[in-house]
Amino acid sequence: MQWYSDFENEIAQVFIESQRIVATFSPPLNYKGLSYLSKFDPLQEDSSKNYICYLLPFWLKEKTQLKEEDYVTLSVGNVFAMLYFFIQDDIMDSKTTIDRDQIPLANLLHMQFFEIYRSYFPSDSPFWAYFHQYIIEWTDSVSNEHQQDYFQTNLIMTARKASPLKLSSTATLVLSGQSDLIPIFSDFIDHVLITLQMADDWIDWQEDWEDGSYNGLISMINEENERDKPLSIENIKNAIFIRGVMKRYTDIARANHTYIQKLELNIHYLVSFHKTLVDHLIKDANMIEEDKLMQEKGGLSYWLSKNMI
Repeated sequence: MQWYSDFENEIAQVFIESQRIVATFSPPLNYKGLSYLSKFDPLQEDSSKNYICYLLPFWLKEKTQLKEEDYVTLSVGNVFAMLYFFIQDDIMDSKTTIDRDQIPLANLLHMQFFEIYRSYFPSDSPFWAYFHQYIIEWTDSVSNEHQQDYFQTNLIMTARKASPLKLSSTATLVLSGQSDLIPIFSDFIDHVLITLQMADDWIDWQEDWEDGSYNGLISMINEENERDKPLSIENIKNAIFIRGVMKRYTDIARANHTYIQKLELNIHYLVSFHKTLVDHLIKDANMIEEDKLMQEKGGLSYWLSKNMI
């Protein structure tokens, strides 16, 4: 994964600086903030690897020429924005009592984002119009996905839950004097985010089904079943492991990859990152099909394949 390994030193700088800032928060928010930050630090074992959130400014080096410290600082700001919106998601998704300190912590994180980005962009900068746009996109997506069933009605809206991460790419383009490229870059990133959301929905489908959270894969299964009532766990497993829904699901991700390649923006790291997502979906879909074929060949053959070394 060159899109990651080529920037390990920069990522380390980003999280060291993020930790330094969070450590200045008043207790207990400094301790809780550092604990929350560690959950997303790729250098920490078992952390959530939200690569695109902090790597996006570095991937755009191919198109921009900023000072090295600017890429790091913009990424740090995006980390704080990322943490802020993740806490919002946690609060909205929580079915139980949340830690009340999460709310003031979120506001401190949001403030740090503003302090960093205001140092680059005065109030009349066009950057803030894009900031407004991305926040509106986020609010529309998280508020209406259940009612609108975006996976069926407006696929691009499934990406908009992550619109705020485009702040760093837009900032990079504004600073490099390439604001004219922002719309096409936004379209490019939106299609990457569709596939990223699809990958998350594949991993989380059972948890989402249990929680009643919106999930694109479940939406696709529901549409194919033409059901008005909620799907049972048996319906979903049948669609995945018997009726081959994952092949049709991955076809959407393949189409996204074809689309972004045709844009010819030459952002090789971002294209490579997207290909990794698509390849993982295809690999899982193929494994399901191979497993199904093995079972069809007979119980003994299937047992031998699973138990013989």
